[in-house]
Amino acid sequence: MLLPLAAGAQERYLTLNLKRVNEADTLQFGWIDTRSANAGRAIALSNTYAELFAKRAQYRTAQAEMGMAGDDELSQALNEQDAMWEGMRKTFTEMLQQEGLDEESRKSLEEALADLDKNKAESRRQVEASLRGMATEGREAVDGIDPSEFSEERLLLIKRNLQKYVLGGRLWGFDAVRDFRNGFAAVARKDSNGDERWGFVNRAGRLAIPCQWDDVFNFNNQRYYRLSVWDSPEDDDDRPWTSVRQGNNVGMIDTLGVVRIPVRYPYNKRAQVVFYRTPAGELAAVRDPQTRKWGFIGRDAAWVVKPFTSDEPEWDEEQGCFVDTAGAQIQL
Repeated sequence: MLLPLAAGAQERYLTLNLKRVNEADTLQFGWIDTRSANAGRAIALSNTYAELFAKRAQYRTAQAEMGMAGDDELSQALNEQDAMWEGMRKTFTEMLQQEGLDEESRKSLEEALADLDKNKAESRRQVEASLRGMATEGREAVDGIDPSEFSEERLLLIKRNLQKYVLGGRLWGFDAVRDFRNGFAAVARKDSNGDERWGFVNRAGRLAIPCQWDDVFNFNNQRYYRLSVWDSPEDDDDRPWTSVRQGNNVGMIDTLGVVRIPVRYPYNKRAQVVFYRTPAGELAAVRDPQTRKWGFIGRDAAWVVKPFTSDEPEWDEEQGCFVDTAGAQIQL
């Protein structure tokens, strides 16, 4: 249930994904500050929950296996096997009636038909033995498990006790979450159409940016922004920005959720806006929604280089500049 941090991640927070006990249970996601005084207690509780939830799953599987040798289940399994073999009989018969069938193929099909009833009977015996064996194993497993150990009441109690040790003193009912990166974790809720809408939770464990975007990227995301302006250690005063997507358009917001780059630029290979340091200032290549050509904007979203090319400029890490599709430096 604990989702470990990716290798090399700066953050100190562990992401919890506690499977839901029942349909009414909404206590699922949370984060543990590993530097907090209660981190050990929180991790122990979450691991206990994970172990008991896994036991409950094993118990339910064993219960299902107990009934595998019942008349209805056994009859259904055998009927499915019979249908498979009869389908093979029909196929072999139809193949034998084909014109131009060579003697070797005809002989092979006739032998398969002759052995079919014997193979069908053996298959039925194997299915029945397998189901009865599973039922025996399931019965033995159930006999050795005390279901009160992982009752719904106990699992929910562990969750309630765990809440006071996680960020914000609560577990959330989001539909999806990501790990913390530079002070924020992306989170999603589904709308009335079942589509995910993304926002951010901050280190205080509060929903700092509402779930309203089709997609979001991490603040100070080193993976995508390796040579970008905000490639620096986490700093709350830095007020970095991150890309957001709405439909087929992208823009940028800051850590307060304020839109800094209007969400109006169609994306091509990547659904994000990235600023790089250039001799002409901090620039990002974006696609103009009117002309569908690429140009460069500054931090104020004004054109520094008006749209001029149909090909997306690329950032060349070795040269430290934007280049065209031929690899030639773009003069800014």
